[in-house]
Amino acid sequence: MKKCAGLLTVFVLLLLQVGGVFAQVSDYEIIDTYKKKQQSLMESLKTVQDPAQCDNLGNDIGRLEAAYEQHRKLLAEGLYPESFDASIARLREQLKKSRERIALAEESKKDKEQIQVITTKVEAAAQKIEVISKQNAEYRAAVDKLTQDVQELSTRIQRVTEENTGLLSKIKALQQEGRKDKESIAKLRDMTEKLNANIQDRNQLIVKMMDSLFSEYAKPGLTDAQKKSMFVIAQDNDYVSKIVGTIDGNVKYVESALLTPQNAKLIRDEQKKLAAKWDEIKPFVGKLYPDEQLKTRELAAVDSRLTDLKRSIDETTWKSIHQIFTAQNIAIVPFRNAGEFSANLLAYIDEQLRNPSREKYQTFRSKVWDSPIKDQWLPVIPVEELTERQRTDIEERIALWDKKIATLFWRWLLIGGAGVALIAIVVVLARRKKKPLSPAGSHGT
Repeated sequence: MKKCAGLLTVFVLLLLQVGGVFAQVSDYEIIDTYKKKQQSLMESLKTVQDPAQCDNLGNDIGRLEAAYEQHRKLLAEGLYPESFDASIARLREQLKKSRERIALAEESKKDKEQIQVITTKVEAAAQKIEVISKQNAEYRAAVDKLTQDVQELSTRIQRVTEENTGLLSKIKALQQEGRKDKESIAKLRDMTEKLNANIQDRNQLIVKMMDSLFSEYAKPGLTDAQKKSMFVIAQDNDYVSKIVGTIDGNVKYVESALLTPQNAKLIRDEQKKLAAKWDEIKPFVGKLYPDEQLKTRELAAVDSRLTDLKRSIDETTWKSIHQIFTAQNIAIVPFRNAGEFSANLLAYIDEQLRNPSREKYQTFRSKVWDSPIKDQWLPVIPVEELTERQRTDIEERIALWDKKIATLFWRWLLIGGAGVALIAIVVVLARRKKKPLSPAGSHGT
């Protein structure tokens, strides 16, 4: 019995010794595992590169702390001289440093990107400045050339205008003298041709000046300052006044003399060119004026003179045509436009139909209508001015006049023939009556 109790005591002591050994092994594993996890977390925290990974590692620290909270005293001994709380705090401190490091890296990256963006913008701005500087240099050169060209054109226009004024005075003086000698006629013709050439040159010069300003103003990308300089150029060179002056010169020329068909065509074509060019650049010219009242007045001045020019050309054209009738003593009431021309001409022909004269008809037909009116003047007159209907009415009335004259001719021819025949009969009868008879007794001797 005593022997059994002794064995039991020994067995219990052995169990207690083995349990102590197992307890020591388990504490060691807890401390060792904790240290490994803590060290692994520390290394991960030192190398982490992403904010999201930092969040995950922060959660891992929290889980590690929670898992080993119950071993706080054991770990305090195993980690000595560092405590469990200190080791966890060191992890969190490293997490904070890692967050700051990543944030700094992100900020640096953003700064680099921003620097790159700014650098790109600066380079683009530098290129733009270079382009603008080049454009400004080109524009200044273009404006300098434009100024010089406009001034040269203005000078030439002024010189031609002065020459035209002198030619007009000389032409009027010769016309008033009324001399018909060959020398005077040749001189008048030469001066008139020179005047026509000058007028054409001046019109071309003014159109060229219009184009010079318009082409520059129409360029894209002009600044307000550049547009203002265009206005200064136009003002300095009295741009609108040059246009008005050119038109005035044409009006004076048209009003001063009779036109030939060639001159009429020339001056009508020039008027159309001027009017078309003015319509083209008028919006541009309007933009040159900052003052609305001045703009309205200047533009209206050109519009008015162009209207005057067209009216003068029309009136002088029809006055020149009427002069052809007057030169042949054909009494047609004066006309100032196509409508009056058609009406007055038809009235004249109707009057002739009531009392037809072969001589007047032949003069009208050969020296006026067939040439120069029909073959030279009518082609100059646009169909919208003298319509096809009006032309047909005139031709039909002339044909009726021709028929009337032909009928009259044959009537007089028949009357003449009958008269000749009657005279012949009378002569024959008279001769027979005067013929002597033979003596009565002559046969008997």
